[in-house]
Amino acid sequence: MDEQVVRHYLKKVPVEIREAVMELDTPRKWAIYIALAVDGDKYFNQLKKEFRANPNTIDKALKSLVASGLVAKKVKQLADIGDTNRTYYTMTRLGEKLLNRLCEVVLPPLAVLPAAAPATRSAQVSPSAPGRGSRVPASPSLTLGT
Repeated sequence: MDEQVVRHYLKKVPVEIREAVMELDTPRKWAIYIALAVDGDKYFNQLKKEFRANPNTIDKALKSLVASGLVAKKVKQLADIGDTNRTYYTMTRLGEKLLNRLCEVVLPPLAVLPAAAPATRSAQVSPSAPGRGSRVPASPSLTLGT
């Protein structure tokens, strides 16, 4: 392949977007990403318990998602920094927008959906309390939210 042509087209999409999408390279990462989108913020131990996973497996996936900019690692107070029991994970604005846009592109327009399944495509972002909230578009053909 001609590297100049490759670079030409790569310049058309910001590197942050390309890197974010590349990090969603395993079903495990997608599942964690979707869990945060559907359920809202979660603590490490909540994710470990929910997925019945080895801590190293969850940690590796979360680090990748954080590095991509799709997920953020946060604490409620500065004093909680370093305390893994008080560190939680949340979708970033980029993570929310990416999933919303993917759903918009992949799902059929609402006008062509059956009349018996009313829905809206507006994003529903709830207060960020770990373990609560829905952050994906409501849709009759995608059961991620609500």
